[in-house]
Amino acid sequence: MVSLYRQDGGWAWAVLLSSMISHIILMGITFSFGVYFIVLKEYFNATAMQTLWIGCINTGLVLGGGPIAAITLNKFGCRPSIIVGGLLAALGFLLSYFVTNTYQLMLTYGLVTGLGFGLVYTPCVVMVSNYFNKWRYLATAIACTGEGLGFVIFPIIFNLEIEHYGWRGSMIVNAGIVLNLVVCGFVMKPCQTDRAIVKMDLIDASLLKDFWMFLFAFSMIFWNIGTIVFHFIVSDYLIENNIETGKAIYFLTIMGVANMIGHPFAGLTVLLPSLPHANKWIYVTSVLIYGTGTLLFVLDTTYEWYIFLGIVVSRTKSKVPVP
Repeated sequence: MVSLYRQDGGWAWAVLLSSMISHIILMGITFSFGVYFIVLKEYFNATAMQTLWIGCINTGLVLGGGPIAAITLNKFGCRPSIIVGGLLAALGFLLSYFVTNTYQLMLTYGLVTGLGFGLVYTPCVVMVSNYFNKWRYLATAIACTGEGLGFVIFPIIFNLEIEHYGWRGSMIVNAGIVLNLVVCGFVMKPCQTDRAIVKMDLIDASLLKDFWMFLFAFSMIFWNIGTIVFHFIVSDYLIENNIETGKAIYFLTIMGVANMIGHPFAGLTVLLPSLPHANKWIYVTSVLIYGTGTLLFVLDTTYEWYIFLGIVVSRTKSKVPVP
């Protein structure tokens, strides 16, 4: 009898859907912090730098928590890591309800929730890789499409939550939303495969001995710093340039739509075996266009100009090939 939980089997699609939902939640929440950036800076009368640290700590742990996730993956597996991460992230949101200053938010939303998201992010990518073989690139790109969908819906959700319940009440609502990651974790049943189970190395610096790999890793650091900070402050930048608050928040949703549409195409490089180094050239071109697009924001102050550039940079961000 053929197992349902085999590689490229029927359960692979359930895992893909759960991974996509997880990306919607954790990446949508993470990169929509720009909505809270506006509110929290005004509420606490804090500087932009203080407020920015809240989101930066969170995102740093989401994307840089690989070594911690590797420990949990090696010892307990993907499913427990996702479940614990979802519970920890929800706890961080609940604790955020009681904070009285930005420094406490750095601990609750930044550290606790960020650590929880970090425990979820890596296992979700690993599970899709385990369950898909032939269409692994495309499946991973589809799962990451949830990132763009999260960009679309969460600025709207956050804005509605804050309008109806205040920013504190919205933290309680967000805790409930994040608990759906626990459900996604239960779906992530280990894949039954003939391949030997490979443990993730906590720290493997051997690849960095290759100059071009080192250069790529160095480039990715600055790529992520630039794109993350841009998403956090762009709405506030628009408001400072006399764009209405509602339009400035809706701008994040427009960027999310462009990002979501572009994501699946990043995985189509698997269909271009005759084009040498396709991923490399797409990555280099995307970085060049994104950087140039952000610089052009200063040339005009009309909302239409901002929308045009937002679509351009978001499409190029989504085109960065999945590793």
